[in-house]
Amino acid sequence: MIIRIPAKPVEKMSFDFEAEAKQFLPERVKSDNLIKIAGELNKIDGGWKATGSIKYGFEYNCDSCTKPSKYSKTINFDEVYLVNNNEDQYHFDSNEIDLTQLVIDAIVLDMPTRLLCNIDCQGLCPVCKKDKNKNRCGCSVDEEKNNPFNILKDMEVKNNGTTEKKNIKTKV
Repeated sequence: MIIRIPAKPVEKMSFDFEAEAKQFLPERVKSDNLIKIAGELNKIDGGWKATGSIKYGFEYNCDSCTKPSKYSKTINFDEVYLVNNNEDQYHFDSNEIDLTQLVIDAIVLDMPTRLLCNIDCQGLCPVCKKDKNKNRCGCSVDEEKNNPFNILKDMEVKNNGTTEKKNIKTKV
């Protein structure tokens, strides 16, 4: 997604791209459409200001119950490209601006860390692996046994050179 800067000075340029989504999405999801990027570049001192939106979507399996699901979203961006800038900011050479990294960054920062089919997903039963969203299985799950913080219960704490045994109550 390269924008060529014309030799004749301009103050504003519009852009509108469609691109294969796979190059912008993590491997654990399947792209279901093209990514659409639209916006404009406005000339500023020493560079260009890019503003616009990115529309993307993908298919995935829920992280809790593995149900196939879809996700789609439109996100906005407002970034500055400076000539020959350091690595921490977007930069461009005098002839073109590449929006690829901006699109990748915007999508990665916007995506949820946990992909759920819905906010109330109960997931799978850890005992029988049935989908708890459909019906209760009746399995007994010992929450105390499955608590990863149980190791802290009988932790020994050194305080001013003396060792004390702490009995810490853990709750999930």
